[in-house]
Amino acid sequence: MTQVLSNRLFWIWSVGMLVVYVGAILIVVVACLVYAGVGNIAAAIVSEEMSHSTRLSVATATVSTLLSLAIGIPASYALAQYRGQFKNIVDTLLDLPIVMPPIALGVALLVFFSQFPSQNASVDKWLQSLGKPIVFEVPAIVVAQFAVISGYTLRILKAAFESQDPRLRDVARTLGLSRWQTFIWIELPLSANSLIAAMILLWARAMGEFGATVILAGATPGKTDVLPIAIFLFLNRAEIDKALAASAVLIIVAVTALFLFRQLVQKRL
Repeated sequence: MTQVLSNRLFWIWSVGMLVVYVGAILIVVVACLVYAGVGNIAAAIVSEEMSHSTRLSVATATVSTLLSLAIGIPASYALAQYRGQFKNIVDTLLDLPIVMPPIALGVALLVFFSQFPSQNASVDKWLQSLGKPIVFEVPAIVVAQFAVISGYTLRILKAAFESQDPRLRDVARTLGLSRWQTFIWIELPLSANSLIAAMILLWARAMGEFGATVILAGATPGKTDVLPIAIFLFLNRAEIDKALAASAVLIIVAVTALFLFRQLVQKRL
């Protein structure tokens, strides 16, 4: 009897904590959406200011995600296959973008572009001479987003490649396929769901990136004001309704991305 009561109390306690946690998240999200109001959200979305921020966010997040995948796919494959003595060191270095606060990462990027190798001969000055400046320009948004999401790209795709049966690769090689052919025709298709899931999650993360972006790209209205920066600017101007509307858009994007991600992960399992 005592054991049954103890088990029941434990179950009530654990489920209760889950309900409290889920409820807290729902209350915060619903409060934001309700306070903003459907009318205000619709009006804010169609406004020129919000339309610009939304278009800029979608465009930069898409470019940074595709760039991250283009570099991350071969890099994560190499990382999954690497078994050398420096594996732990490499893993630690590649995890830095994940554990570093985005604002600190933004400062590091700003120093690299504006002060390296010297203030008078920096990377950004060289790019300016080519007519392609980075700092406080739209390309800086892509660079900041890429720097933040790159670590996640490597982790997700590395896990996908490591989960594959190595015997499939060995059989393909014995049948005469080259490394390129084995990767393109065998290993990449097996990771298709993981690639799509990674793309969705990375895109949503890039859409919500603020810390590194505001340091490297600045917060110029009508120029570098992606949605998170637009929220910051709205709050500075005490335009609470617009800030909540922009927040609601990002919440909807995040919920949709997470739902699609879960669906793809479940299909993979």
